[in-house]
Order: sequence, then structure tokens, then C-alpha cells
Amino acid sequence: MKTTSKFFKTLFLFLAVAFVASCSDDDENDPIIVIDELNIVETAQGTSDLSLLVDALIQADADLVATLSAAGPFTVFAPTNAAFAALLEDLGDDYNSLADFDTADEKELLAKVLTYHVIAGTEAFSGDLTDGMMITTVQGEDVTINLNGGVFIGDATDTEAEVITADVATSNGVVHIIDKVLLPQEVLDALGIPTQNIVEKAIATPDLSLLVEALLQADADLDVVLSGTGPFTVFAPTNDAFAALLDDLGAEYNSLADFDTADEKELLVKVLTYHVVAGTEALSTDLMQDMRIETFQGENVSVDLNGGVFIGDATDIAAEVVIPDVLASNGVVHVIDKVLLPQEVINALNPPSLNIVETAQATPNLSLLVEALLQADADLDVVLSGDGPFTVFAPTNDAFAALLDDLGAEFNSLADFDTVAEKELLAKVLTYHVVSGTAAYSTNLTNGMMITTVQGEDVTVNLSGGVFIGDATDTDAQVVIANVATTNGAVHVINKVLLPQEVLDAL
Repeated sequence: MKTTSKFFKTLFLFLAVAFVASCSDDDENDPIIVIDELNIVETAQGTSDLSLLVDALIQADADLVATLSAAGPFTVFAPTNAAFAALLEDLGDDYNSLADFDTADEKELLAKVLTYHVIAGTEAFSGDLTDGMMITTVQGEDVTINLNGGVFIGDATDTEAEVITADVATSNGVVHIIDKVLLPQEVLDALGIPTQNIVEKAIATPDLSLLVEALLQADADLDVVLSGTGPFTVFAPTNDAFAALLDDLGAEYNSLADFDTADEKELLVKVLTYHVVAGTEALSTDLMQDMRIETFQGENVSVDLNGGVFIGDATDIAAEVVIPDVLASNGVVHVIDKVLLPQEVINALNPPSLNIVETAQATPNLSLLVEALLQADADLDVVLSGDGPFTVFAPTNDAFAALLDDLGAEFNSLADFDTVAEKELLAKVLTYHVVSGTAAYSTNLTNGMMITTVQGEDVTVNLSGGVFIGDATDTDAQVVIANVATTNGAVHVINKVLLPQEVLDAL
């Protein structure tokens, strides 16, 4: 019986349209009458890709089904099933399905989301929309129309919904199918979903005003970058932290405006990008003890979780995270009490005057290293006085004394390396302490890193509880003084002479 009834309704609709069309041949001013059989809810129920919208209307438990079945007229922006699935995924593990909106507060929140998709009292087809138009929804907040390259609906987030099927006429209004669930500010606030990007967050935080000033003063579009998609993790120094840095820099830097030359602006860029980790949103709960994190500047910062959350730079003083996990729409901000400085900037602010050999000669505790370079008779002192860059792991006098002791009575001093074969062996030991082509500071090292030396074999970096350098023996050398800058590279003073397998085999 229902099938027969529907057939006659369809036939009647066809005849009505045909009749009006034939009349219009006689009078072009006669309106074309279109009879839409289904209301908005029935239309959604009959559309497989809107089944989750129907589920949501029922789950909200706010008589929305009855309301949208009433006379209207209404305009409804109807999210697809994929749009609802994306929303649930964004909301996390607490919301695996719409059925998880099961408390009174959650149902009320769902109702606010849904009514934000409804405009009452009007039937707005796409031809009625204009670019920039703001339309007040039943929920109370506005949506914004964007007609550039399509029909887009803007909500309180940074991502617009696109109308993928427009102008679905119903008996009590019109439906536009969209590819995203629209979210009003009221719901974003209730869910704790951030709407400001990192730069907007900083601008809205009085104690980060100098950070904002620094981003602009650097003149490198860093404010534009950090307003982008991300995700980013940013360690944001407070105003006091910037004031302390300016104080440390002396009379030439009374304010950030004193970074006014091209070189100074470039230096400021290096400082700021050392506070940025690109491609990840690392919350405080994601940080682990002794973790090394590569920054946008290129060097690493380190994490220390003893007694708080501390971020280590190339100096001896770590920054403390004073406000963690400030969520932004494109990442997370951790507010810190110190401006982080990479080794590159420290070197630029305090340029070294001695090369590697001259540095060793000026350091009493490296006198046996200098003696060894000369005793090897392989012009190693000349090489390490060259342009570089080099990274040198420099054993202390005690380290060489321990090696001589281990070698036995035949080697009471470095002068006992006096045959051609022994000098060659000593040269292999020494070149195993040299990395050519890079000045690798501790901020460039990562746990488990393997570095090829001039001798040809690798040393291994171990960052558990300090900085350790592994050789072919079972005992690592510890870096006791890191990051000694020179004009042609970096020196790390270590407490053990490193031995490659080639030398162990020979001995």
C-alpha cells in the first residue's frame, strides 16, 4: 500500500511540474512550483552518508528531531559521516562513538554543536549567500560564508567546512552537506580545544611580550612561520628571561631594538629558532630524562626531569619550565625562565682566539696530548692547526698516564714510542680522537650516535647520566669539560685515551 501511495505521489509531482512548465510557456511570470516530499530529518534519514548526523540528533536528547521535522523554514549545514568520524578522532579516547556523549553535560554539549549547524526562519540556498556574510545560528554564535573557490562555512576554528552538496531542498527548508563538523567558541572552550595559534597565544600573554617583540625584531618572518600549520613545540622565555639576557650582554644591548644590524638580527634568529621544535607537539608528559631534542636552529636541547622540568642549552645553566603544556591550535608552548643559547651563538658572542693546538698548549692538563702530537712525528700538530673544522676528544694528562701504566714497563713515557712502528701506532691512537669536517658540540650529540674518526673507526656517544664516548674497549671515556670552542673546531676534554680495534689488535 505504501509503495502504491508513493507511486501516486511521485506521479502527481511529475504532473504538477509538467503542468506548471506548460503554463509557463503562456506566461513567463508564473512561478515554478516545486513540491518537496521529505522534511529535513527524513531527508537525512534517507541519505546514507548522513546517518551519524541522525544518530547525533537522537543522542543529544533535546527534541532536535522533532524541531527539524517542524514547519520551519530552516537552513541546515549537514556534516557527513566522515566529518563526524574526524571529530571523534580529534576528541581522543574518551569519545569513540556518539554514544559516548552519555552524561547530561555531554548531551547538552552535543546539542550546542548540532544547533550551531541550524539557521531558523530562513531557507538560504547557495544563491542567497554572499562572500563574508555572517549568519547567526540557533546555538547563538555566527558562521561565516567564504565564496573564494567554492562555498565554505567558517566556524570558531581555523579550518573551514566546504559545502560538497548544496541546495538539497526539503519540505521545511534546505540542506547543504559539508565535510566538517562546525564548532562554536562555546564548545571549544568547554572541551579545552585551543583556537589561538602560538603567536596569538604569546600576544595574549603579557609576560611573553618581549618574545613577541623579538620575533618581530629578528625580521625573518618568524611570527608568520609560528602562525602556520605546525605542529610546533616552543620553549617561550618570559620577559624576565629576556631582561636577564640583555643584562648579560652588556651596555650595547639595552633593548631588543639594539639587535639592529643584519648580523645581529641573524644572531637573534638563531637564538629564537633554538627555542622551536618543528613537526611535533611535545607535551611535558612526552619528555624523558636525558632526552635530546633537535631544534629548528639545528642544535639540540636536553631534558632533565630531576626536581622539575629543565631544558639544557650550551651553557651551564638550564632553563626551568615554569608553565608547561600551554596548548595552541598549531602546537604547544612551555614557558621557561631563561633564554636558551646554542653553542653557535655563544661562539659568535665570545669569539675564540686560539686554534685546537694552541688551546691544548695553553691548557696545563693537556700537556701530554701536545707531547703525543709531536712524538707521533706525523705533522698532526700542523693538521690540527689548519682550517678544519675538527672535533677533538682530548685526553687529560691522567688519561695518558693511565694508558702508559696499562702498557707496562716498556712504555714509561710517550718518548718510548720511538720506533717507526710505535710512532705509527701512536698516530692511529691520536687520529681516533679526531673527527674531521665538523665542529660537533654537545648540543649536536645524540644518544647512540656513531661518529667516524680520522683513523677510520667509529666512536659511540652515550648520554646516560652524562656525556660518554665509547671506543673498542669495554670502558667509555667521560667528557669532563665539554664545548671548548676554538677558531677551527670544538674540543671535549675526556678522562681516558680512546683505543680503536686496530690498535688493540696491534698491542
